[in-house]
Amino acid sequence: MITRPSILFVCRDNAGLSLMAEALTMHIYARVRAFSAATALAGPVDGAALDCLERDGVAIDGLSSKPVELFGLSGAPRVDAVVALVPDAHRAARRLPWMHLLRLRGWGFEDVARLPDPQERRRAYRRMMPELRAAICALVERDLTPAAA
Repeated sequence: MITRPSILFVCRDNAGLSLMAEALTMHIYARVRAFSAATALAGPVDGAALDCLERDGVAIDGLSSKPVELFGLSGAPRVDAVVALVPDAHRAARRLPWMHLLRLRGWGFEDVARLPDPQERRRAYRRMMPELRAAICALVERDLTPAAA
């Protein structure tokens, strides 16, 4: 049985950027499973992030905010790589007792969900999309694609 590689994207509240990374990964790579979660309290899904995805033709069905602790439970999906998208999430993920079993990366994106104005968040997400797409593609092609025989 061939298993699909999987990535868990984490942010502080799993409201915007990590959900965008999950949806974008699934949109670009049918062969990769993507998940997202919050390292702090899971917050309401940011409509500005959803608007950004929809504008680019990326499906948003089923996106929801959830705590990262779900992925440490017995029966949770297998995860090949964990990407902390913002510095606060990287620090928090490193403190999880089960995280040492996984490959954790930190990408250092701006925590757009903290911006108070929805229009400002929408513009910030739009500016980030190409960089987020490039980072996802590099990760999948470099670290999650089997070497050619």
